[in-house]
This record gives sequence, C-alpha cells and structure tokens, in this order.
Amino acid sequence: MSISWTVYLLVCIIVSNSFAHKSLEDIKYSGALTDLNHRVTHGLQWKTKSAQDLSVLTKNSSEDLMRVVVFNATQCPSLFPSLHSEVASYQKAVDQIVATTLNGIFKGATFGNLSEFVDNFSNRLSGTQELEDAIDYVANQMRNFGYVNVHTEKVRNVPAWKRVFEEAQILTPKRKDLSILGLGSTANTLPPGLVKEAVVFNSYTDLIANQSKVRGKIAVCNFGGPSSSPLDTIDNGYADAVTSGALAMLYRSAASFSLYSPHARRANLYYIEGVKKVPIAYLTVEDADLLSRIYARGEKITIYLNINDINGTKSSRNLIGDIVGREKPEEVIVVAGHTDTWDVGQGAQDDGFAIYLALLGTNVLKSLNFIPRRTIRTALWTAEEYGYLGSAAYIKSHRSEMDKVKVALEADYGCLASTGLIFNGKKKLGCVLNQILQMLGTSVNYGLVVQANMYSSDLNNFEDAGVPVVSLNGDDGRYFYFHHTHADTMTAVNTSILDQCLATWTATSYILADLKYSIPRGFDKF
Repeated sequence: MSISWTVYLLVCIIVSNSFAHKSLEDIKYSGALTDLNHRVTHGLQWKTKSAQDLSVLTKNSSEDLMRVVVFNATQCPSLFPSLHSEVASYQKAVDQIVATTLNGIFKGATFGNLSEFVDNFSNRLSGTQELEDAIDYVANQMRNFGYVNVHTEKVRNVPAWKRVFEEAQILTPKRKDLSILGLGSTANTLPPGLVKEAVVFNSYTDLIANQSKVRGKIAVCNFGGPSSSPLDTIDNGYADAVTSGALAMLYRSAASFSLYSPHARRANLYYIEGVKKVPIAYLTVEDADLLSRIYARGEKITIYLNINDINGTKSSRNLIGDIVGREKPEEVIVVAGHTDTWDVGQGAQDDGFAIYLALLGTNVLKSLNFIPRRTIRTALWTAEEYGYLGSAAYIKSHRSEMDKVKVALEADYGCLASTGLIFNGKKKLGCVLNQILQMLGTSVNYGLVVQANMYSSDLNNFEDAGVPVVSLNGDDGRYFYFHHTHADTMTAVNTSILDQCLATWTATSYILADLKYSIPRGFDKF
C-alpha cells in the first residue's frame, strides 16, 4: 500500500483472534492515512469499548479534517425500506458465493494464484521490467478468465528508481552495522559516502528546540509525527533540519512492530519544493532506539552513510478489463488494486492479494451464472507506491466518463482478517454495505462498517472525482508488521482468511453492480 503513505485511510483492527466475536468490546483500532498532496495523518490509535465511543476528528492540515467513524446502521431498515428489501433478496446469491469460495471449487484458489504470481514476480518496483512482465502475466490471466476489452493504458514518467548500494554503520562510540532502506528516489551521498557526527531527536518538538545542532551533521529522527505516531509524516522535521544544515536524514521506520525490519517508502513524502534534497533512509525501530539511548547518555555518535542508487523515469501501464453488464453496460463499478510494490518482500499483502480478489471474484460470479446489471471493471493501477500515479492518469484520461462510474472499490489494506468494509458516500451506501456484511455472517467477516473521508490509496483520486468509494478492511492490527518490508511474503498469508476476503469482496461488488437502485453520487457529512 501503499500504506502506505500517501495513502490511506487504514483503519486497522484487532478483534481478538476468532470470527465468533459479535460485539465491538475491547476492539483496538489504529490507522494510517495520507493523501496525494502530502497532507498526511498517520497512525491514529485508540481503544474503545463500544462503537459509539469511536468518533475521531484529526487535523490533517490547516484546512482539512480527517474523520473516521463507525457507521451507525440501526435506522437503515426504516429509512430505506424498499432498498433494504431489495438487498435482502440477494441472500440466496450471497449464500452461494460463500459456499463456493469457502467450501467449493474456489476454496484455496486465491492463495494458489497469489503464491504463483508473487513467487514469480516479487519485486514489482515502478519503472522495472519485472513490473511490466507481471502486468503482461495478469493480462493473459484476465483473458483466460473471460474478461473482455482487456488492455493496458500507458502512464508516462513514473519513477524508475533502483536500489543499488546502501550502507550505514555506527563508527563511534562502538562499531555496529545499521540496517537501512533508502526511501524511493532518495538523493545519493557523494562518493565515498558521509562520515559525520549524528544528532538524535525523539520528537518534532525536540528537533525544533535543538535545530542549531544539526549543521554539518546527520540528523536521526526517532519519531514519526505528532505524538510520535509511527506512520505520520506531518511535522517530520525534514525541512527544518535540512534548512538548518543537516547533510542526511535517518528516520525511524514507519512500523507498528519490528523484528529488525526496516521499511521501504517514498522520499517525496519528506521532500518539499524549494528545500534541498539530501539522502534519506529508514532505520529499524531497534537501531533508532539504540541511537537514542546512546545519545541520551551524552556519548558522541559518528555514522558512516553511503547511498548510491539510480534515479530516472520511464513509462508504465495500467491494466483494465471488463465483465460487461447485462442491462446497463455503460454504468461501471470499478474493482481495483495495484500491481506495483517496493523492492522488498513479495508484495503479497501490498497489494498482490487485491489482484486475485478482483480476478477470482469475477470468476466466482461467472461460475454461478451471476452476470450483474452494470459492468464490473477490474482496474490494476501502476505506480501506486509513488502517490497513486496510475489511477490519477486513468481519471485524467477518462474524465468525461467519470459520471458513469457509480462506485469505486479497492482492496489495499491487506487480508490478515476479514474485518469489514470502509466507505465514503451517502448513507444509503453505508446501509447497503452493512446489510451485505450481515448477510455474509460471522463465519466470513466481523461485520464492521467504517466511514472515512480520506484514504491512503488510489481511492483518494476517485473521491476527488466525486465517485463514492469502498475499501476492504483486511487489517487485524498486524498490517504494519509486514508492510513494505522483507516480511511481506506468502508466509504471512492465511489461505482460509483469503477465502473469507474473497467471499466478502465478491458479494459486495456483485450486489453493488446488480442493484436496480443506483448508488447516489456525493458524500454525506459526518
């Protein structure tokens, strides 16, 4: 995902470990949100004993407010009785979808297809041949799965950055190698690298209070953003430190948990127009804490840092394919994911699984002879990790068609648990989603519907175009254990949970595409 960063609303959910939970008692939520304009609020964390306790207003910039609420569906049947009755009429279809995905011919299919894909195409980095080969592979699968109008659309000038050589070491007071990942499109150090004294800051306030100390040194930021949120890039201190003379920036990884696993991310979350670009990398959480402890004892820290990567731009491609609607083919439901990843791990959770939820979902529908009224368009974006560039290009080139896009769905928060759905739109949409989850039952999902007005995914771009949006919430609170690390592999994926996510996503996309009632445009304030 990009969480990812630019990202997203990530409402992460830890519900205890069983799908038998029928209340929201002691649910822990955490979030990660950013948007394309780098107005980012990451790492909201709170614990609530009831859904009513959850009502968050978080300042995202001077003019924007990030809002997240658990959707209240208690009045839905009385407010929209005819809609409620129509959705209820899909119960048999939902039962068939559940049966075929959890116990029928599609049981294990998502795991099997995903594992073969990521085992063959692991590091699908923007601008690489590996990504383009992966796009061709999936395009052939789409044709074999019965999609029509399968084609790619060029996206120009995507970053083509390549990690070549990155090394860091504490030289004093005691030698120790540091595990780092340079952020995507980082500036390089000059040969043969930097050997400089380091100053360590534990918060943005700490950095501002000691800004004069950074000149000619390496700044180590053992914090994320406000309140030390691990995923936040607001008040990250980059501009403050660099304009005061910092020669390089080393940040604590954007992780909620670490087993000595640095995270990958993009540098332009920190780079600001008019401020010099200096080398920037993520440290492991463990090394960031180590440096803080050494610095707190008053010991002088000297660090060797050498980053020599390749920067450039290339063209890439979005991949599009349709299952044409039987009655209203001109009206479209977009079901999306993204093909690109960082160059660590396999990109199974971010975002390979979404590719196969989309492809296999349409296969499930075809196997049951469920052809929806509207067209389901599978759209697999490129260069999401660099700020949703593929979806932005699609919307720009299809601007005149956006009024025909009734709702956009994207899965980009993993599938570690089939938690529920996140949306932004009119109340009717929330009511439909809530009813679908109830019809699926607790053997398939937790039944949680969350309303959010910002996301850290391509859905941001569709919101800006006025399209209602729906996200799969597949986080059980562990997403940022694996996110953008070497640990994002098939080992972290559970085949039964993938089946549950497939059932949830397929039923949701089918009903939204088939309802006689059309999802209204616009967004309710909440």
